[in-house]
Amino acid sequence: MNIRGPLSSLFSLNALVWLAMLTGFAALLCLAAAAWFAMAPPLGAPLASLFTGLGLLVMAVLLVVVVQRTTHKSGSSGKDSRELTRQDERIEDNLRPLVGDRAAQWTREHTGTVVVGALAAGILLAASPNARRLVTRAAGPVLTRKAMDAYKDFSDQG
Repeated sequence: MNIRGPLSSLFSLNALVWLAMLTGFAALLCLAAAAWFAMAPPLGAPLASLFTGLGLLVMAVLLVVVVQRTTHKSGSSGKDSRELTRQDERIEDNLRPLVGDRAAQWTREHTGTVVVGALAAGILLAASPNARRLVTRAAGPVLTRKAMDAYKDFSDQG
């Protein structure tokens, strides 16, 4: 199986999703600017800014609620009904010696916290050149070697 075709289609789909999100974000900011310009003359700039900011926060909370409700199934799928796929089990078996049994169990039970932590770490790495340089120097050679090995394995299988 050649992995180049599926990877290129995945990356193009990812680019389209990001383009749609950025377009929606730009539209939301344009609407917020229009609301500010409409409210500024009668209320003044500080109150218009306050109301516009609160409106953007309300829109963000509504977006989070809508996404959470659409992605989580209602009632039928509990924590116990989730089964690990073979790939998830393999990843967990590879990570268990590094993090330990307790950490692996905690990660499985608190996936939301782990996702928020990973997102926060990503934001920190994106915002801080020093943190990015530290992680790149520490993990770069190992990750590059593993990625190249995996790419060769997938390319040679087809």
